[in-house]
Amino acid sequence: MTAAAASPGAGARMPVCDSERRRAAVHEQGLAGLESVTVGADRRTLTVAYFGTLPSGLDRHSFRVEGGRRVTGIEVTDVVPHGEAEEEDEEEAHCLRLTLDRCGDASVYRLVALVRGFDSRYAAKEFTFHSAPDGLDCAPAADACPPRPSGPEPTIDYLAKDYASFRRLLLDRFSLTMPEWTERHVPDLAVTLVELLAYVGDRLSYQQDAVASEAYLDTARLRTSVRRHARLVDYPMHDGCAARAFVCLETEQETVTLPGADLAFTVLPPGRRPRPAGPVVAAGELRSGGRPVFQPVGDEEIVLRRAHNRISLWTWGDGACCLPSGATTATLRDAGPDEAGPDQEEPRRVLRLSPGDVVVFEEVLGAGTGSPADADPTHRQAVRLTEVTPGFDALSRIPVLDIAWAADDALTFPFCVSTVGPDGADREVGVVRGNTVLVEHGLLNTWADGDPEELTPSAGRLALTLRGLPVSRSAPCPRPADIATAQARALARLPETVRDRLLQLRGSDTTLEEADRAFLHTLFGPRVLARVRLDDHPKYALTTLLTRFDELLEGKIRRIEALARQARSGYVLHRADIGWELDQTWGADVWPLLAPGNRALHGPACDALRPDPREALPAVRVWATAPDESSGPEAQHSRPARRETESWTPRRDLLSSGPRDRHLVGESDDDGVLTLRFGSGGAGAEPPPGRTLLAEYRTGNGRAGNVGREAICLVSSGSAELSAVTRVSNPLPATGGTDPEPVADVRIAAPREAFRRLRRAVTAEDYAALAGLRPGVQRAAATLRWTGSWYEADIALDALGSADVPRPLLEEVRQELHRFRHIGHDVVTGPAVHVPLDVALDVTVEPGHIAGHVRRDVRRELRPGRLPDGRLGFFDPDTLTFGTPVRVSRLVAAVAGLPGVRHVEVTRLGRLHAAVETTEPVPASGLLRLRPLEIARLDDDPARPENGRLTLNLRGGR
Repeated sequence: MTAAAASPGAGARMPVCDSERRRAAVHEQGLAGLESVTVGADRRTLTVAYFGTLPSGLDRHSFRVEGGRRVTGIEVTDVVPHGEAEEEDEEEAHCLRLTLDRCGDASVYRLVALVRGFDSRYAAKEFTFHSAPDGLDCAPAADACPPRPSGPEPTIDYLAKDYASFRRLLLDRFSLTMPEWTERHVPDLAVTLVELLAYVGDRLSYQQDAVASEAYLDTARLRTSVRRHARLVDYPMHDGCAARAFVCLETEQETVTLPGADLAFTVLPPGRRPRPAGPVVAAGELRSGGRPVFQPVGDEEIVLRRAHNRISLWTWGDGACCLPSGATTATLRDAGPDEAGPDQEEPRRVLRLSPGDVVVFEEVLGAGTGSPADADPTHRQAVRLTEVTPGFDALSRIPVLDIAWAADDALTFPFCVSTVGPDGADREVGVVRGNTVLVEHGLLNTWADGDPEELTPSAGRLALTLRGLPVSRSAPCPRPADIATAQARALARLPETVRDRLLQLRGSDTTLEEADRAFLHTLFGPRVLARVRLDDHPKYALTTLLTRFDELLEGKIRRIEALARQARSGYVLHRADIGWELDQTWGADVWPLLAPGNRALHGPACDALRPDPREALPAVRVWATAPDESSGPEAQHSRPARRETESWTPRRDLLSSGPRDRHLVGESDDDGVLTLRFGSGGAGAEPPPGRTLLAEYRTGNGRAGNVGREAICLVSSGSAELSAVTRVSNPLPATGGTDPEPVADVRIAAPREAFRRLRRAVTAEDYAALAGLRPGVQRAAATLRWTGSWYEADIALDALGSADVPRPLLEEVRQELHRFRHIGHDVVTGPAVHVPLDVALDVTVEPGHIAGHVRRDVRRELRPGRLPDGRLGFFDPDTLTFGTPVRVSRLVAAVAGLPGVRHVEVTRLGRLHAAVETTEPVPASGLLRLRPLEIARLDDDPARPENGRLTLNLRGGR
């Protein structure tokens, strides 16, 4: 309601009422009342709203304006009813327009009706000539009648927060309100009600405290809350990772094929001796034991060959051979142990190794004693083959196999191949083992005819309790980024590979086969082949095709470069994307080399044993089922058949999931219970209502799977026959098993890593830091150069293991930095600036040492390369980097420590091609300084003297 104004003669305030029944009475009696007063824009016109029936004969003497502080005595000069106004408005149907002689001040005025016909209660109305400064309604707020006090408020103890204090508080209150009730025994109904209320209060109090505690990272106690707080600053809290190992199998049969998904490996129980009956155990024994269980990574079939049980290294008839540290190539004997001798026919090949296979180098005898007990267990290493080339030893008439592996898998120790025993016979010290399988800690709940677990949806969340066993967390193997990088490199090498094949065809003495002609037809087309007359003059045609190779295949090469850039950005190419295109443009032999399933693209073997726990996801698959309508009426009395309709795969989050993506997120709480969270609101698809959900998962995680070498020795299968397997072992210990990240560590690391992670390159140091993260780059340096229109980031790279930077690596780094570059910056990558050195040493040799041997040792110590003991040479590219100065003291110390060196002195140390000749052959400070983008180089290669020169002057010795 609107507050009533005081009557003309009244000075006291009118009562405030909730209802205005008097307004209806005014209408019935034919009287009028003032509703409101509005001041016009000119501040001299008042629009007076009224209700009821106006009396007749209103003029300027019928109203009076009272009040005012500075401006008083305002008079009404004219009164115009609504019907007489020049401009009529429907909203002014019950309004009067009053004209004043002057405007008033900011104080409160009151308009009073002086004639009969106005109700005394509504005959006056207050107004002001200025609008309210706070924008509120001009009508005063109605003050409701204050409530009557109901008595003194009870005294409440606000410190009561738990069950005991709430119970005591309630009993004390009842003692005041119901003094006649004195029962305090537990069976009493009133005491039971008090305890129930205390329990509810305790739960509510805990919930209030928990909400306040879990709202901040520093005080959160639940693992789920801490994980989500860390996710806000892009810190991936991990829940551990499953361990991995390479297991070598042996068989007595020529070839055995086993289903990979059906195998499981385990260790011996504590205190149990090896089984004399063999390594195969029953599935029930494996499931019931509390031992760590491993299963192969992937579901592909495993092919075992007897020839791969133990492969001998071929030494070309020499004895006491050794593969040096850092070796990436070796030669294997590709014949049976009994198939040898120059008088026999050429033996058949027995090895079936291919690029992508993993083999293990293992020392089986002591290098010094030849005893198996003295074999060094640390001299074992797994490598993934990148090249397999058949060969033949014409002298011994033995087929051999040349193998090579990546530089990342280079041997980290000198591997002894053979030694000469006391009887003068050669003894095989080191062997190579095939039939290698990558296994991971964890056992499927559906293994050996196990049933998947049935889940019940509950408000879009599924709680999966695993009876105290943790769900396995598995990192992707191989990583999609590694596959994409390998595909990019293979695409970049494709034109050269095709060119080499043309060279082989031109150099072959045999005629072109049908497959070769089909390859040329696909590559160049029939019109080009007809123009070069391939059928009439094959040699001439192939020469012409090689000469005009880049011209004829210009469009195809550009397409290959575009695909390589796409793969280099991290996108994995699949058959559906480019398979058909490559088959039609480069031949059907190209796509198998680029397929993601090609193990040659899976990266080095060392990466498989180093899973990143922050990339690990729960090994869970959930699918929905529906009744199979095609089962027929005969299945009514049996277990109803069901079919899979859709499945969900785990992701780290659902931020990039669309409404049609079947993704889920698995979160483990403090008790190890896994909660599966599905998408909603467009981020991922929810489970369909009314469908049965089944879950398949692996159990086994953390450091419990990090078993030692030779620990995995038992194998089992749910359905396959394993009698052909004679031996199971893991030459290398299982590694990578990681326990869940502690909450206390996350509280410390999340805020720190959130601001230390580089996400955008702005300065030159940012470009160098981001380029140095790329695999294959030892270190990078960068400068920002103004080109006249924009800035250019010039990045110099120092490759790992080589003084020369491969061109593909330069392109990969440039493409990688394109995502982080500052807008307006161009990125240019190039090799580092190498500074060839001119070094001269005077060396005094001990009298009892041969000077030639000392010269050899000094050159070996200073030249690039790996020394026999595994160390790198003084001027190796991996020991020197940008701006590293060359110190005379370190150079003298490196040479003086060699056997046979009595004294050494540096007589010349400087740049080989110095722009300014210096009078000092050796810097007086003993330090040859280099610029930030320069790297010292001294190859001491007579074939390339421009890469550094080393001069040795030896005295003494013999």
